[in-house]
Amino acid sequence: MKLIFNIMSAVSFVGILFLSSVLVYSNITKDKRLLKNRKYMETVIEKQVIQQIRESMPNQSGGVNVGNTAN
Repeated sequence: MKLIFNIMSAVSFVGILFLSSVLVYSNITKDKRLLKNRKYMETVIEKQVIQQIRESMPNQSGGVNVGNTAN
């Protein structure tokens, strides 16, 4: 019975060490991931803005209305 308790304690300790190391690693690499995501979002937003501008602009413009110039 004591052997099973020791094995369970060791497994629990190793699990806590693993989770702690994953937490530390994710915090260390957080800035890199944030910068990568920010750069990706900026490129996506820039592409969408350009696409929306192109879709909203007419292909050709008509004449300019300057009022009644016949007088």
